[in-house]
Amino acid sequence: MVRVTNRTMTGSCFAGVKVTLDVEQAAERSVHVADDFIDLRDRDRDDEYMREELANEQWVAELTKGALRGVRRALMQYEYRTGPLRVVLVKHYLHIVDSGYGAVSSGASLAVQAAIALLPHRMVRDWVTFTEAGPVVRLANPVDAEVGITDAEVVIEVTPAAERAVVLAEDFAADVTAPRLDAADLARIPDIAVAAAHAALDKHEERVGPLRLTLLGHRPHQAVPWSLEHQYGGALDDGVRMAVEQLEFALAEQAG
Repeated sequence: MVRVTNRTMTGSCFAGVKVTLDVEQAAERSVHVADDFIDLRDRDRDDEYMREELANEQWVAELTKGALRGVRRALMQYEYRTGPLRVVLVKHYLHIVDSGYGAVSSGASLAVQAAIALLPHRMVRDWVTFTEAGPVVRLANPVDAEVGITDAEVVIEVTPAAERAVVLAEDFAADVTAPRLDAADLARIPDIAVAAAHAALDKHEERVGPLRLTLLGHRPHQAVPWSLEHQYGGALDDGVRMAVEQLEFALAEQAG
């Protein structure tokens, strides 16, 4: 078990917000909240305003909801590294200026990420196939409409190659529908996805060398026309990061 407090969010209006939590590996994911999670640092010395804040059950519930959202967002993005985790929200001391839903959500998310970095990491074997030509990783970026930062889901296949290549599968866009997109919007997505794949490879590829990335399929879900570049950029950045990490494990195992 590790106990972690998020780093100071320097340069943001959340700088005074700290969230402390306990994280440990478990048979299945669970998230818990300590009874006194939202608290005052010094109940005897804090002024009446802060005591009123703590007594405001609706405000405390809102802050707790934000923390839970941040935990779920971080688990969605990074829990694959460790396997299922048990998370306990231990403490957030009310800050007279900075405490708020978004601030506590961000603090909790950063704390979970920091905790995951301290725990043993693993290869997700369901995503990796070993072939005579080398390991192949196939996966989709995680999507959760309630806590995620992207609605777009992209399935990719990644394998080491002599030189970089980004390939669109023939059926990449087959049977794709989206409630907020029309035919012209859907027609833009393949080019957007290719550009996003190259940007993600620019960021992550150097860890393992040149890669062949095949864009196998996608689902826009609730993506909207004016943010397709952002949505697919986030989806491919997550997916390529995850694939590269799995390739690092696979290549090390294959080497010996």
